[in-house]
Order: sequence, then C-alpha cells, then structure tokens
Amino acid sequence: MKIATVDSACSVLDEKLLPTNVMSMVGIVVDYPYDQPSQMQTRCKDYSIKDPNLLIDELRLCEEMLGVEKADYVHLDMSLGGVNLLDLKEEDLLSRVPLSDEGRRYLRFILPELQKIAKSINEKYQIPVLAIGKRSGPVRLAELYATAYGVATAVEKVKNSKEAMYVGLPANTTATIDGDKVRVVSQEPMEKNMQVEVPVSAGVRMEAFLNPLVRSFQTLKLIPQEV
Repeated sequence: MKIATVDSACSVLDEKLLPTNVMSMVGIVVDYPYDQPSQMQTRCKDYSIKDPNLLIDELRLCEEMLGVEKADYVHLDMSLGGVNLLDLKEEDLLSRVPLSDEGRRYLRFILPELQKIAKSINEKYQIPVLAIGKRSGPVRLAELYATAYGVATAVEKVKNSKEAMYVGLPANTTATIDGDKVRVVSQEPMEKNMQVEVPVSAGVRMEAFLNPLVRSFQTLKLIPQEV
C-alpha cells in the first residue's frame, strides 16, 4: 500500500515564543516499511499560520507528486477521522467535525477548493483523499522532513541577516546540528527509528530548549556565530 502525503512544519516564533509563520512544506510518497520516501518534493516558502492557502497548496503538491509516482491513497493533514474528503458535506461541519467555531469557519472557506482538487485526483488516479491528519504515520514522516528542511532554511536566513531567530519544532521532535547536517528525530514511542538528515550551512550556533508555553515542544535559538 503506497501513500502520498504532504505536511508543513518549522515555525518562526516571535519574541514571546508564539508561532507566526511556517517555513517549509515537504511532500513524500512512501511504501512498506514506511520509514523512507520513494519520492520527495520540497517547497520552502513562508506561510502565515492562518493562511488558508497552506492546506490547499499541500493538496496541490500531492496531486503533482502523483503525476510522477502513483499511490493508493492520499493522506491529508486534516484530522477528521480519516473521512474521504469527497464524502464531507457542509452540514457535517456543524455536527460530525470536532472543531472549534474558528476551525469550522476556516474549513468551510477552504473546503470547496480542497474538494475540487480531491475530485481531480480521484478522476485522474482513482484514489481517495483521506482527512486523517496526525494519526497517519506517513504524515508524521513528512512532518519530520519538513522540519529538517525548515531548520536548514532558518539557518540560511540567520546567516544572511546576521540576526538571531527562534524556531519552533513539532511536538515530540528534537533537532541537532552535527557538522554540515541537521538531524531531526521523533521522540514519540515506537518512532525512534524516524529520523531525517539534510545538509545545513555553517556559521550559525544552535541552542535548544523546551518551549515554556507548551509542553513537549522544543524551541531552537539560532545565533550567528559573529554575535
């Protein structure tokens, strides 16, 4: 069973350690044993954490990847119990969907475009788009890749700007810089074998600490070595 998925990760944090932007989006296709992608595509672009285009662009990237390598399912990073996106009705947003009022308004706004893309995927490749979210192992793996590429992007920004930056990692995830690579490792039970390494520029020092505002989230302080 081959799965295509996309996730975005690695948040820019403000001086109060609150997230403002997401820096990295990565799409992968994975097959058994679901620990290494057979295809990967990256998009390094700043998105506001409230940007409705983020999830839409994730699904568009999934459709692009399927044109290169077919899969059996698409896992969308939307936690709605694994429902087929084409089966989701607007009235479900008022009853079945466990979201806040703000979350329902957000989903109601983007649902038509998401279903348009899901319909295109279904017509071209005869596969469903499942709104499974973080229950999906492939989504988690894509999140780790997005984190690693996001940290590498943040390091480059700090190196060029000569200004320190705070970066937030996903829950139960750690990052270290070892020579010319950044290593991102899942700290979830049963996921210790999930780790990703990508090249990273020299010239930036990294200090890691737990975010005091929310448990299980590591924060990185990236500092130009000249400072």
